[in-house]
Amino acid sequence: MEFILPGAFPTRRRASRSTAGRCSTLNPGPVVALRIVTGRLRGRNIPFSSKRHGDIRVTSGRLKEAVFDRLGSSLEGLAFLDVCAGSGQMALEAYSRGAMVTAVEPHRRRRDLLRQLMHEWGVNHLELIGHHGQRALTDLAAKGRSYDVIYLDPPYHARQSGHPLSEVLLSAVGRSGVMAADGWLLVQHPKEMDLSERVDGLERAALRRHGTTVLSEYRSTAP
Repeated sequence: MEFILPGAFPTRRRASRSTAGRCSTLNPGPVVALRIVTGRLRGRNIPFSSKRHGDIRVTSGRLKEAVFDRLGSSLEGLAFLDVCAGSGQMALEAYSRGAMVTAVEPHRRRRDLLRQLMHEWGVNHLELIGHHGQRALTDLAAKGRSYDVIYLDPPYHARQSGHPLSEVLLSAVGRSGVMAADGWLLVQHPKEMDLSERVDGLERAALRRHGTTVLSEYRSTAP
């Protein structure tokens, strides 16, 4: 399933049905309001209910601020890919700052929430894809897509074929070729997880610790 709002994006095996290979886990929990920090949607809140939308680990406001401080206040004209969109706060924050956004989210109720907010807030130039990460990357590569910023934040403890899902998707991004030659890949992961320094055409350029969480920055090794 794929839902697209109008907007021009640069061009250039379905995953397992088990929760180990998904960008989410499902358990009941409370409602939280996730605030858009700056840009055209500044001050708006995402009413995320873990009971209705699934119990996923939501990126903290402090870490989100650190990510976008790193990227800069304006992402005008850049193409941004959120591989595990979850609540949608990173995708909508990027849109608010001017990026053309593709958000990947297989969970139907989370997609419904994002569609509702997109309609209510007049969001355009945002593409919402209802596949799992690897399938979405394969499809985007087939369409010749190219992204300036890719954000990757799968469930920390999820594994696929015996490997951390973060590592699997990191490799999938490298193989897909959807990152622009001068693009950035940001991977959010726990400090206990040691991701590869080099993998499938990507090389870690920086590692930044934020409490118990790490942001690993990857760049292309292509000349």
